Amino acid sequence: MWSSILAVSAIFAAIFLESSAELKGHLKPLGSHQDPVGGIPVTGKFPSPWVFYQEFVLPGKPLVMKKVLEKDNIPAYHLWTDDYLRKSFGQTDVEVEMGKKERRSDGGLKNMTFSKFLHLYQTEDIYQVFDITQDMKKDLNLPLSLQCGGFQNLQETVVLWFSSGGTKSHLHRDMLDNINCLLDGKKEIIFIDKKYEKLVMVDGWVREGGYSMVDVESVDMTKFPQLQNVPYNRITISKGDCIFIPFKWFHYVDSKPGRNMAVNFWFYHLPWFNSSDCDGVDPYQNSSVPLSSVKTPDPDSDTRMLFLQLFGDIKSFYKRSFGDYIQREIPSITSKDVESLNEVFSIFDVNGNNVLTWDELMTIDIASAMDKFPELFEKILLNVTDGRDPNDELREDPEPIILQEEESQHEEVQRANEDQSSKIKTPDDLEKEKLIEIADDGNLVMEEEPVRNHHEEL
Repeated sequence: MWSSILAVSAIFAAIFLESSAELKGHLKPLGSHQDPVGGIPVTGKFPSPWVFYQEFVLPGKPLVMKKVLEKDNIPAYHLWTDDYLRKSFGQTDVEVEMGKKERRSDGGLKNMTFSKFLHLYQTEDIYQVFDITQDMKKDLNLPLSLQCGGFQNLQETVVLWFSSGGTKSHLHRDMLDNINCLLDGKKEIIFIDKKYEKLVMVDGWVREGGYSMVDVESVDMTKFPQLQNVPYNRITISKGDCIFIPFKWFHYVDSKPGRNMAVNFWFYHLPWFNSSDCDGVDPYQNSSVPLSSVKTPDPDSDTRMLFLQLFGDIKSFYKRSFGDYIQREIPSITSKDVESLNEVFSIFDVNGNNVLTWDELMTIDIASAMDKFPELFEKILLNVTDGRDPNDELREDPEPIILQEEESQHEEVQRANEDQSSKIKTPDDLEKEKLIEIADDGNLVMEEEPVRNHHEEL
């Protein structure tokens, strides 16, 4: 009897192993299931704030900026040797992750002085991650792309990542935009477009932390089968490079062995670009704006900017359409909620003209509205963050992703020529052309989109 049971078990085990072996990328590093796709733009300079917003922040597209730290005035790039850091900031308390593979569930963070970390990091499996202190900000300037238009008012924090290399993050996504600049070392980053969120989040997604439980070094495709269908980009950045990581894009960071230091400029997603704010900024010259001079956003900015994510394509709101628009965006909003939203509008409409423009929306008194309607705002904010359970939206398996074949090179060139011949160049077009012309490495790649008004009036 036992021999029969063992024989049957062996047969099932063999069948399981055979079927598992047929799964693309099974028990291999993340990204082994298919070849990476291309298409992430590369430039040799920080784009002007307007180009950065229009071409990358607004549509949510990553951008690689090669060797920009060698050409632009970021003092830390040249100053932050181990000796300088020890002498200048040795007594500063820093947070250190114990172990080089990110752990979010078991509290792997410890505190120690910067000097102690510098003594240990080359021989111990640790890495440093902490918010830059005020005295360290004197060695950092705000990148040109963030110096006006509203970006300069939405700088949430700057984080330092420092190790001897070999660190690996979770596959995760962030609710803030960020520019990651590499002061030393090399990193490989796997990007997954946010439009594939249903495939990524259907299995093993930890909504509270915004990360996946998948083992990035050995993906179990029996537990994460939908990852086989996910296209991805693979990007390598080196010392002196910066990369823009749009909010909600999934990514996994693999820091290669050797001294590895990066700073993240985290900023709230900008829903509206204030062109008049850039009158005194030269879009082609990275003037020095010390990070220490950049003011911290007010305490309500986090909630305000999350709320404003609902209105990205709208130029202005009339009171009569405000509640109806939010109800269309969030189906769980009830008729009673719409009545409450009319009162919310009145709180926001300080000048009482029954119209909200972006100048007003960027400074709304969100705290007063939340105090008066806490349940309503809990419902709204839950919708725009990872607070909702993705599995509620995924009762059925997503349809397989089918990628369309790219146009032939001849067809692409022909279409581009036709577009250019019929297009009248605006000042914005000329600005983009100048940016391309002055890119030191001459390899700026931008994907053109049909011209449309991103801020329609409702």
